[in-house]
Amino acid sequence: MGLTTQYLRYVPASVFGVIGTARCVRFVTRFSQQGKYIAVPACELVLIWDIKRGAKALTLNADVHGEVTVVEPRPPLPGSLDNTHIAVGYSDGSVTIFDLTIGQPLKFAGHHSPISSLTWDPQGMRIASGSDDGEIVVWDVVSERGVVRLKGHKGRITRLRFLQHRSVVVSSCMDSFIKFWDVETHHCFRTLTGHRAEVRDFVLLKNDTRLVAGSADAELRVWSLRFTDLDKTLDDAVGKIKIEQDDGSYEPPDKLRHLGTEGSVAMLTVDEETGTKDDASILEIVKMGSILRSRGDRVCGLHTDGHVVVCHGTGAFVDMFVVLTDEETEAKIAKRLKKQRKRAREAGEEFQEDGTPKLVDEIKKLPQIKACNKLLGVHAFSDKMGIMKLVTLHVDNSLALFQKSVDTKDDVNEQADSKGKVDPTVLLDRPGHRTEVRTVAFSSLSDQIISASGDCLKVWHRSDVQAVATIACDYALSLIIAPGDRHAVIGTRSGHLQLFDIVSSAMLEDILAHEPDETETDTGVWSVALTHDGRGFVSGGSDKMVKFWKFELVRDEVEGRGKRLSFMQDDRALKVADQVMCVRCSSDGKFIAVATLDLKETLYFMDTLKLCHELFGKSLPATCMDFSTDGTLLVTGSKDARLRLYGTDYGDQRRLFKNAHQGGVTDCKFISKTHMFFSCGHDGTVKQWDADNFQRIITLEGHTGIIRCLAICPKGAWVVTGGQDHSLRLWQRTNEPLILEDEREEERRREEEEKGGNLATQRPLVVGENSSQAVRPSTTTHHTERAVDMIIEALIIYREQLEGGPSVIPHQLMMHVYHTSDPLKFVLEVLRKVKSSELEEAIIMLPLDRILELLVVLKSLLERSWEIELVGRILVLACRINLPQLIASAKAAPIIHALARILPMKLNNLKDMVGFNLAGLRHLSNRMEQRSEDQMFAEAVTKVKSKLQKRKKKERAVKRVLMTI
Repeated sequence: MGLTTQYLRYVPASVFGVIGTARCVRFVTRFSQQGKYIAVPACELVLIWDIKRGAKALTLNADVHGEVTVVEPRPPLPGSLDNTHIAVGYSDGSVTIFDLTIGQPLKFAGHHSPISSLTWDPQGMRIASGSDDGEIVVWDVVSERGVVRLKGHKGRITRLRFLQHRSVVVSSCMDSFIKFWDVETHHCFRTLTGHRAEVRDFVLLKNDTRLVAGSADAELRVWSLRFTDLDKTLDDAVGKIKIEQDDGSYEPPDKLRHLGTEGSVAMLTVDEETGTKDDASILEIVKMGSILRSRGDRVCGLHTDGHVVVCHGTGAFVDMFVVLTDEETEAKIAKRLKKQRKRAREAGEEFQEDGTPKLVDEIKKLPQIKACNKLLGVHAFSDKMGIMKLVTLHVDNSLALFQKSVDTKDDVNEQADSKGKVDPTVLLDRPGHRTEVRTVAFSSLSDQIISASGDCLKVWHRSDVQAVATIACDYALSLIIAPGDRHAVIGTRSGHLQLFDIVSSAMLEDILAHEPDETETDTGVWSVALTHDGRGFVSGGSDKMVKFWKFELVRDEVEGRGKRLSFMQDDRALKVADQVMCVRCSSDGKFIAVATLDLKETLYFMDTLKLCHELFGKSLPATCMDFSTDGTLLVTGSKDARLRLYGTDYGDQRRLFKNAHQGGVTDCKFISKTHMFFSCGHDGTVKQWDADNFQRIITLEGHTGIIRCLAICPKGAWVVTGGQDHSLRLWQRTNEPLILEDEREEERRREEEEKGGNLATQRPLVVGENSSQAVRPSTTTHHTERAVDMIIEALIIYREQLEGGPSVIPHQLMMHVYHTSDPLKFVLEVLRKVKSSELEEAIIMLPLDRILELLVVLKSLLERSWEIELVGRILVLACRINLPQLIASAKAAPIIHALARILPMKLNNLKDMVGFNLAGLRHLSNRMEQRSEDQMFAEAVTKVKSKLQKRKKKERAVKRVLMTI
């Protein structure tokens, strides 16, 4: 099928109704205001909420096909309080860093599984990411590339943290181990094995001298960390340990100074009688004890700001602990020793003083806080006034802020009662539903969207997607909007029909329409549908009845004046064989379709309610159906993941769409005045179909979890969906034509990437990476393939231009895209356009003949002193990766020798220039500081002189007065 305007593309427009989704929440400081802004993951977005105003301050979107799993703000720069950047991890394994000042994202691709943890180094120059496959990747944010990939864990990485004063990353994993990695040497030099179950989280306290780890039990295990003097320890070890040589002599070991003692580095075995340890000589770890939590469930999160430690599990309780200062610890030790000395004196025993700090002397437990609901994540910090601010993200799509005074004295906090209950200062719950969205509808003018869930009904403005009204209701299962867009009718799980006035946000009617059966588990009014004339509606429920209702105006007894809308039951009713799952009326008023639990749909004549057609052939009951506008087609969706298309004239099945939605179809709707319809299901996708050509047009992805409902505006320009992830998504029809062949090709490419069947997910092997702890951090993506094609095309054009001589016409790509006629400058511009994070994989994927051509180009660039740093990096990568092939190639020898002569000279020149500029900048900085000091001194002298002059003037004035007297 060629280019046509028959199909127009639908694209995502906005996501609303969601506050937070993932198990992560963080305070973000903006404009030097601490505790005001909160960053939370919201599906594929990151929302920054102004918790005081209850509004969104910023929305971060990186256009990544995946859900946000973790966010981590960058530490503030020296002299500032603001978090300038925020790192975001996604379920597709990518890491994105957002600049909060300009909103520009920086993307890294290095994982094949969801990101589970992120951490910044204290300077904010590097970031470490851990994923579900147990791999850790360290990224350099300044150079925008990966540093190293660390392997060693056998499970999901639960937490990563940098040490404050050492280039060391500490990682915890579901394999019950905590590992210490040296980033400089790329090795694990210590493994902590003191947990019986998986390590869920940990924090570092007291300048990285204490480690508190949480597992699957009620204990928080505390360890003491101490890095010993490496030189002194090594000298002692060399003096004590000798290794027997072949000739019988004893010599010190040669590799004793290796920091890494695991993996590929041979471990040093020492006799226990000597008292010397291998890796303990670098880091001594001693268990101090355990802290008991208030609950016995597993730990889901541990966070600290250095003074307060908060811990939460799967429930709604937050445990809090205060880390005492050194002065408070010494006072507590003195108090403890005084009591012990008194007991020993009373008992007549000899007392031996032990002034070593114990766990009870350093950490004190505070009363717990009970949150509003079960927790997804918490974060806390304490200010200089001793007030702790705690933010909690709940499973019911709400956010709460608690404030509590952190008192280290023995008296109970004034804000807490005997049970430790603290009311939230701010509760953010209005921008979303507390439970999953079950039904949604458009108004007749498409300017409002009405959604209903298990607790409330909300009215949204389509233009700004803001909730303008919230009305409490029962658990809603179905929804219609009465003509006039002022009233809405919902069918509830309890069998009631409720009528709401949208303008006044009031419930007008609550009628028991379908009495539920006590023996049934799933009961309620499963479906309501407007009649063709809009004067009434039809409802079907679990009582095996289809009832007809009509709207009427009654006297408003509450207001006492005027009339209001109501509804009453019609004389007609239809008894069916089983529970009614769905009911629909045709637009021409000819048919009414009823889907029941006994695996069939029945068409009745609307006027006489006589049987017209019975539709069979399902293995599971239908959940949804809809008539086309002309009433000639009926589409049904069922739990067997299939869509069926019927003709209403003969009741024949026109088409069966197998595997339409994996897990089952939940809703389907026809676009008005067309034979195209949308469907949604358990697989989290929305699909558009053509009922005339029996083709799937497009698949829209974005939801995580089941999509419960969808609605199409009367003109078909907007589609709204609601689902299990608490979010409402708006899809907009554009004027862009959709070509089916191109759409299918793009879908096949994405499927191949997900299955790993093509080059985009294969990881080329590099010599030296097999069975190694540290490998390259980058991974191959379709962006890398595009970069390889660009480099190869540039090398081909460069060779053609050189072979053509000076008289050759410059290539169009050079002239019109890169605006240059020099082939060498053209290749340089192409290399500049390759992202730094993708450059390594692009060089790996180049064939050997292209590598030789690239080396020639790099030699010419070095001779002209163009981009020496970039050229040097590419040259080192190309030679290191293709070293065996280059050694065996006779053509590469003269090029390598020439580059070996030119590169060190150019790099030394660049180093001298950078050093000279750095020295100049330091000199200017010293001059500015000296000038500012001189200016401050001059100002002080001026102030002193002015004070003396004023004093002299006063003295002269007094003398004049005295002389006058």
